[in-house]
Amino acid sequence: MEITAQIKENFLTFNESDTISSMIGELKKSQQKSGLVFRKDKFLGVIERKKLLKSRLDTSRTKIGNYIHRTSSVNEHADVIETAYLMFQSDVDFLPVERNKKIFGILSSLDLVKLAADLPETKSFKVSDFKIIKPQKLDKEDSLAMALERMYLDRIDEVPVFEQGKLYGIVSFRDVFRKYLNWSPKREFSQKLSKETGRTRGAEANRPSLPNLPVKDFSTNDNLITTNKKASLLEAASLMSKNNLSSLIVMEGDKVQGLLTIKNILRKIGSLKIPKNFNIKFVGLNNLQLEAYQKYNIKKIASNESFKLQRQIHNDFSLVIHLKAYDKDGTRQKYAVNLRVEFPGQIVAVSQDDWDLETALRKTFDNAKNKFKKSFRGNSSRKNHH
Repeated sequence: MEITAQIKENFLTFNESDTISSMIGELKKSQQKSGLVFRKDKFLGVIERKKLLKSRLDTSRTKIGNYIHRTSSVNEHADVIETAYLMFQSDVDFLPVERNKKIFGILSSLDLVKLAADLPETKSFKVSDFKIIKPQKLDKEDSLAMALERMYLDRIDEVPVFEQGKLYGIVSFRDVFRKYLNWSPKREFSQKLSKETGRTRGAEANRPSLPNLPVKDFSTNDNLITTNKKASLLEAASLMSKNNLSSLIVMEGDKVQGLLTIKNILRKIGSLKIPKNFNIKFVGLNNLQLEAYQKYNIKKIASNESFKLQRQIHNDFSLVIHLKAYDKDGTRQKYAVNLRVEFPGQIVAVSQDDWDLETALRKTFDNAKNKFKKSFRGNSSRKNHH
């Protein structure tokens, strides 16, 4: 299955020289989690948000470029399982998506998990099939600094909060992030102080710092979204997507078992080993003037596209991919791709050309998939007719 259906073309972009405060303003206005960082037209990465919370910084002066998390982009036709692996390895909430070697959209981890939950390989998955994170217990009177440390060390975005051993609420990175970088301790403490005791110079010197405030001031305590180990992946993914959560509290009765995180879902999806029932032979690949990395990309695309064909062809099959260069236009080179697919009782031949070899290869496989769709649909209608 391809990721294409869940790609969003509406996303924020920032320049590496933008300030942190201007970025936060844009995020608040658009209700989005993050954005892509560029240097002119060159993609650099995404914001390393958790690192921001471990730093004392002036958000009105600090540049975004100091906090960039490098990550790869993914092609719009990438396979769900391949993308899950890349997103888990990149440790990001979303990936930039490219078309014709230009970034045009993003894919969020929540949308990717929704797609993955519909795969034939995951239909039987339950919450109990995934690793459940068990963070150290956080009391509602513990400091925010302690909650941030748990998030950072356990690589989680939400931490359950307890009161006398019972679930009290949950504190999320997203809410802390927005309050943390826009909070004026002097203003808020002064307002509170003037109402209670009046302002004094000595009291002003003792104003609280945000990390030392109790976590209960930041946690969500009502209408908590939970799941259980018997719930299906599809049910859990739907809850996460509907409520825009990257973790779910897993309960057994009134006992907290831990957290099901989107990262651990991606880890398992990305590690799925799908049996391969095809073999690929290339003709002409070594005759083309390609760099080693370009040859690797061609083989990788062919393998990924063949896995997609495998979902249509429930038989062993073989592919012969014939590549040829022709027609030069200055420094540009045109390519032709001929593909022959053979399996018991049928041979399908398709072709495509393009000025970009990778594009020509993908389009050739698209032609094959469309041809199989028509063929299988025709066979099905004939069976129904009889």
